[in-house]
Amino acid sequence: MIKIKLVVPRKGYIKHAFERFEEFNRLEEREEHHHEETVEFELEEVVVAADKVAKLELDADVIISRGLMTKLLKEHNEFMPIVDIPVQGIDLIRCLSDCKARFGRKKVAVIGALNMIYGVENLADIVDLPIQSYILEDIEKSASLVDLAASEGCEIVVSGLSTTEYAEATGLGAAIVETGKESFRQALIEAKRLALVSLREQEKAERYQTILNHAYEGVIAIDLKGQISVFNTAAREILSISQKSLIDHSIYEVLQKGKFRDLLLSEGDYREEIVSYQSIQLSVKKVSNFLKGKKVGNMMAFQDVTGIQEMEGKIRKKIHSRGHVAKYTFEDILFRSTEIEKTIETAKRYSEVDSNILIIGETGTGKEIFAQSIHNHSKRRNNPFVAINCAALPEDLLESELFGYAEGAFTGAMKGGKQGFFELAHRGTIFLDEIGEISAKLQSRLLRVLQEREIMRIGDDKIIPVDVRIIAATNKNLIHMVKKGDFREDLYYRLSVLDLHLPPLRERRADIPVLVNAFISKAFPGQSQVMITDAASQKLSEASWEGNVRQLQNFCERLTVLCKGRVIDVYDIEKYLLGVQEERAHPSQQEKETVARGSHISERERILQVLKSCHYSKGKAADELGMSRTTLWRKIKEWGIET
Repeated sequence: MIKIKLVVPRKGYIKHAFERFEEFNRLEEREEHHHEETVEFELEEVVVAADKVAKLELDADVIISRGLMTKLLKEHNEFMPIVDIPVQGIDLIRCLSDCKARFGRKKVAVIGALNMIYGVENLADIVDLPIQSYILEDIEKSASLVDLAASEGCEIVVSGLSTTEYAEATGLGAAIVETGKESFRQALIEAKRLALVSLREQEKAERYQTILNHAYEGVIAIDLKGQISVFNTAAREILSISQKSLIDHSIYEVLQKGKFRDLLLSEGDYREEIVSYQSIQLSVKKVSNFLKGKKVGNMMAFQDVTGIQEMEGKIRKKIHSRGHVAKYTFEDILFRSTEIEKTIETAKRYSEVDSNILIIGETGTGKEIFAQSIHNHSKRRNNPFVAINCAALPEDLLESELFGYAEGAFTGAMKGGKQGFFELAHRGTIFLDEIGEISAKLQSRLLRVLQEREIMRIGDDKIIPVDVRIIAATNKNLIHMVKKGDFREDLYYRLSVLDLHLPPLRERRADIPVLVNAFISKAFPGQSQVMITDAASQKLSEASWEGNVRQLQNFCERLTVLCKGRVIDVYDIEKYLLGVQEERAHPSQQEKETVARGSHISERERILQVLKSCHYSKGKAADELGMSRTTLWRKIKEWGIET
């Protein structure tokens, strides 16, 4: 509903206004009947004396008035759409003809605002009356203009209400120019247009304000006088300002004197300035606002540096928890089986060349230990080893971490930009774990790095050469993903120049006793509080460790806690080996059929069983299963397990 207020000096000043308004609405409805949505209008008449206009407060979408009243309303309502009812030639001709019929052929003074009386003398020949015009700019001067007109021989006054009342009191003839049907309709059409434009602008302003209020950055905008036009919610929260309505306030009243305020008021533009405000450090960007080449104000966006640093610190801590140094060597790999011995021999030969390596193995088989060992056995051993789990970060963050970004590339970007992992790994090795999880977009960018050995930071146009060896790892069947179109074929062959397959623990059971003793000793270094019998060790060797070495390590740590101070025997293994499917030397026909259907079926059942026993705690279940939380989440999603 759009509210139109008709402001007049007396009731009924515009004759038949409401009847004409209803007629106008009916005609408009006929023209707009094909529109899906029509806007309703209502008209209300407001009677006010000219000297009271300054104090008038109107709840309206648009105002209609006439003559001097319009002029006064515009002076005191800067942002309100106001429509002036035009005094058309036909309205003046009717009024002058009426004067001639009532008073005879006498000289007429037409007194009014310029837009009302402009060119009125040209009507003299048409109505056969002598006419003289007088411009009324101030209602308080109306009496003096009437007196002037009388002194210049005018006997009739044509004007507004108060002026004609004074003229009649001095003995002159008087007539008010009535608003004709055509003039009022034209005013209503213009009022409707302005109201709809104003409504759309308000909707747009509200939409922009909502966006600004939910932005992470604080945003302040001022005009050249320092009047505030934008002050979003984030700005108030960062600057600890409790007052909500700050629009049209002076920036000098809102912000304390200092470098922060001076920066906003300054002439130049600034990017990523660090300034203090009260007890906080702010990262500030300031730009000038221009309209058609002319400066109209300033705008500033800023963030709390402390908040940025805390958030970045958390991310960095998670990503860099393993640092940029390879800790493990081939000597750290415990084994007794010929399978691992052959795998190590192959890995050592791979480490002597610079070709890319793809390590393939199930979760928990030790892919990163092999990657670090290869690096430490290579000629790059004295240079960085940078590891990243491609499944641990969302796409945009992973892209910025891998390739870095230029200064100002996006909101919150560090001053001077940031090196990506490829740059950090220059002349060293980068280990991309769970490579099968990266998106198609990142696959394309990674392919370029492999082909050209150069990267381009996000938001930059400069090429940076990099000398890195890439070791990727996956627990997925990438060939199958290539056939399905989920992984680029050209990228796969670039990554798998050298393939290294890590056997699962169930295929190298001879290693289990060695690993068990090492894990138990590690739990109590320098002590012999817990021992394990050969029978118990054999029992563990017969179990199906689908979580591989990681699962075995977690289980051994649990055993050392539960059996502290005594010997671990078969009874303990059978008691605490929950969630692990045992593989007997002579499996039943049912177990053979289960294996034939695929190991993923039994693993799904095992995950369900462990989740239930841990009351669906993901952290506890991951530890029980001997896998990382990321892997557990992926398997839950992949198999549609409801938690």
